[in-house]
Amino acid sequence: MDWKRRKQIANLVDGILQCNVLNRPPIDLISDIIKQRGIKFEERDENDEEFCGVYFVIGEAKIIFVNSNLYEPRKNFTIAHELGHHFLVHPLQDGAIICNKDTIFGDNKPEPEKEADYFAACFLMPKNMLHQKKTEFEKNYSQQLNLFKGSEEQDKNEELIKYLSNFFKVSKESMGYRLKEFKMY
Repeated sequence: MDWKRRKQIANLVDGILQCNVLNRPPIDLISDIIKQRGIKFEERDENDEEFCGVYFVIGEAKIIFVNSNLYEPRKNFTIAHELGHHFLVHPLQDGAIICNKDTIFGDNKPEPEKEADYFAACFLMPKNMLHQKKTEFEKNYSQQLNLFKGSEEQDKNEELIKYLSNFFKVSKESMGYRLKEFKMY
């Protein structure tokens, strides 16, 4: 995905999140956004480890199902990813876009999946809020951070990732990617 498309997606998400005046973790807004867009949302108890989520449209009905057995950060990312398919108006195949582990983690990930991933990252970990929370972390932990020297810089980064991933309710891995994208550590 080129930089122009990334910028378009980031701007789209910024517009969606303008309602977040209380600076809550964006995942906390998702049920309101889904309701506002007229999307039916349901967690399904799927025994299939491969199934993560699906976005589909039947007539006028828009539906997102996610596997309720996913751990919370993975589930949150999947919900935002499926919402990304909706907002980015990705073409459906037989009325649906099914996300399983092959499309999520495979080497030949289709472009709509990459875009939905980027939408999810922008939605769950918005740049401005990341900067704000990083500053808050550094301010609140400044005495502790002063203890870190040289090789212990990695410890500081790990604590930052842990703090931010807990606030945003995402995986440490996703948070690490997002911080690297903005050269924030």
